Amino acid sequence: MIRYTTRCVLLMALAGSVQAFGPGQAPANNPMAGDRSAAGKGEELFGRNCQQCHNSRGKGGKGPQLVKGAWGPGGANSDGQMFELIAHGRAGTQMGGFANSLKEEEIWQIIAFLREEALRVQAADKIAKDDDEIPFY
Repeated sequence: MIRYTTRCVLLMALAGSVQAFGPGQAPANNPMAGDRSAAGKGEELFGRNCQQCHNSRGKGGKGPQLVKGAWGPGGANSDGQMFELIAHGRAGTQMGGFANSLKEEEIWQIIAFLREEALRVQAADKIAKDDDEIPFY
């Protein structure tokens, strides 16, 4: 009886520390999209939490790049999908969830940073491509 009561108290205490969102509960669109201040905070959070695997500015390393292809502008992956992966991780990979260590707002800030960085990378790639096509005659 004592063990059962202790477990219940422990479970209730742990439940109080869990974030208010669970798998599939995130909005589809980032409420901080286009907010430069949020993106600045997201850059700092990315550096502390994500850079070890995704390299500086999300360009890929041990983990995949997060600023081109499916994650880039016009890519197949939405802000909501990115939120779900950051919050709850990805099964079968080394990507763990951050729902217990980052607030919902902080996850959206990281996504705002990655979206701004993706646009910057897209513009830089276009300039580089345009430079390669300049005729030399």
